[in-house]
Amino acid sequence: MHPAFWKGLTALLILYVLGQHLGVRDRALQYHNKQRLTEQKPSHYHAHNTRPAKNSTWTYHWKEHRNNHALTDEQCDAAFPDLYFEIDRAASYWATRELNTQSLELYEGNEAGVRAHLEEGQLRIVQTRGMWREDFRQRIIAVLHQIYRALVAVESSEPFQDTEFTFVVDDFPLFPSNDSSQSAVFSFARNVKIESHEAVWLMPDFNFWAAVPSAGAFAEMQARARSHDARIEDKEQRLVWRGVEWTNPELRGALLNASVGRPWADVKSMTWGDTTKFLSLDEHCRYAFVVNTEGRSWSSRLTHLLNCDSVPVIHDMEWTAHYYHLLDAGVNYVPVRRDFSDLEKQIEYHLAHPQTSQRISDAARTTFRERYTSPAAEACYWRKLLRTWSGIAPRPERTPSIVFEEFL
Repeated sequence: MHPAFWKGLTALLILYVLGQHLGVRDRALQYHNKQRLTEQKPSHYHAHNTRPAKNSTWTYHWKEHRNNHALTDEQCDAAFPDLYFEIDRAASYWATRELNTQSLELYEGNEAGVRAHLEEGQLRIVQTRGMWREDFRQRIIAVLHQIYRALVAVESSEPFQDTEFTFVVDDFPLFPSNDSSQSAVFSFARNVKIESHEAVWLMPDFNFWAAVPSAGAFAEMQARARSHDARIEDKEQRLVWRGVEWTNPELRGALLNASVGRPWADVKSMTWGDTTKFLSLDEHCRYAFVVNTEGRSWSSRLTHLLNCDSVPVIHDMEWTAHYYHLLDAGVNYVPVRRDFSDLEKQIEYHLAHPQTSQRISDAARTTFRERYTSPAAEACYWRKLLRTWSGIAPRPERTPSIVFEEFL
């Protein structure tokens, strides 16, 4: 055909694609604006319908797809439509603020973290802090492995835009107090009562790769948790907790006081120097009720407890992680006050009403273990996070770095 025909056809196709892109972006901005007006800062969050899945004949089946790290973007949206609330919240926050290369500085107040670079699909390491400490080193390696796995799983079909980002792996991020510029970091958790934490981009924590030595590889931990599956009435009819008190003595001390001597409680404080009271994370799943407590910040234990098919008991929380907006009081967990003053009342009620307890347990299992804390969901979240971030982050400068494979 005549060359003019092909030029005209190409122009029409370009206009169509631009129209589709702008339409999606407009809808996203409308959503972000709405979320900024409606986002609540109480301790408990409720699921938000962040983005309806596109029409697709593909359907998520947890037994088949839970460990699939290579779901397409469309499959991710179909399988996990409510997963990306925290990404959208952070993008909305930064949409009206300046994000520059200074925002990516690895502030020295943070004991451990990494400044990383995606360049032509390669994960590169620009700067590290805290690698000398074994626990921090394990966390850093775990996060980098998550990112690398999420990237290479789709590298042949869904390339990534070059970008640079910074993440911290301590229990909470710190920001310079005497600097007018704002830092933009990826972190495991943010405090919903601290204004500066609104700048934080939440990422999956290190447990989604492996929790060494307490739980091991995440997929294997989920399998061990499933080995304790049983109806609530057939589980040990007690509330279980193990932990150190010093990380949050006021809160954890309140739990110990509220449960001491109670027949429904197997609640014990422990130290890592004395393992006589130790209970593996999957062994918690033998109990009908599992309780979560914040520590220095969020408690990574909750991710493991939600992989049981037990009844989660959760106090009013000040910290949130990347999936906590999916926690729904009375639906997929039993809420208690932060001082645990109503703990006995709640446990006695749910012991006397096993059908209610079973409904909550089923909802927690299907929401989290079978879907939103699956390895597939973790990979989808990382890719959405990096794509959203790269769309608003400053263009990366060429800086000295080494590839991830060499870094290891």
